[in-house]
Amino acid sequence: MEIHPLNQSQVPRPLQRLVEYRAMNVRRWDRIVDAWAAGDHQALDDAWEDVIVDLGSQWGQYEYVTNIDFAA
Repeated sequence: MEIHPLNQSQVPRPLQRLVEYRAMNVRRWDRIVDAWAAGDHQALDDAWEDVIVDLGSQWGQYEYVTNIDFAA
């Protein structure tokens, strides 16, 4: 999975953070896909947070993203 940082162009310059592009393997997509298909934003948010904790101490930088792409 590729994680592209949140677009910070509307954030004032002194408040912007350096957040880098990341890639990680996600083994279990079922909760994310089910929540997305159902349009359940809260379940999608919860499932996403369960996945990004695998980023270790940087997970908070990727809590909010503009999009997630699925590809096979």
